Amino acid sequence: MDLLQKTIKTAETARLIELERRLEGSAPRGDFEGSVTGYWNKLDDLGVGIVDYKGKQYKTRSIGFMSLPKGTEVELTYAQGVYYAKF
Repeated sequence: MDLLQKTIKTAETARLIELERRLEGSAPRGDFEGSVTGYWNKLDDLGVGIVDYKGKQYKTRSIGFMSLPKGTEVELTYAQGVYYAKF
């Protein structure tokens, strides 16, 4: 997959997360402040990153373009209604 395709896929994923947030109709608040260490789970069928933290799965926008094995530590951050996974 070339850079343009990755960028388009990332933008599509970000849009899906934003639409889902808007459909919930509430001003979401994070479950934690700042950044925490989560554990990579997988990409779902839509390309949304799933990260486990304290027994809960978070849908994230991924900041990184590499393949990760399940259980890899990632930085999970909440900002302006969106969870981000950085690796």
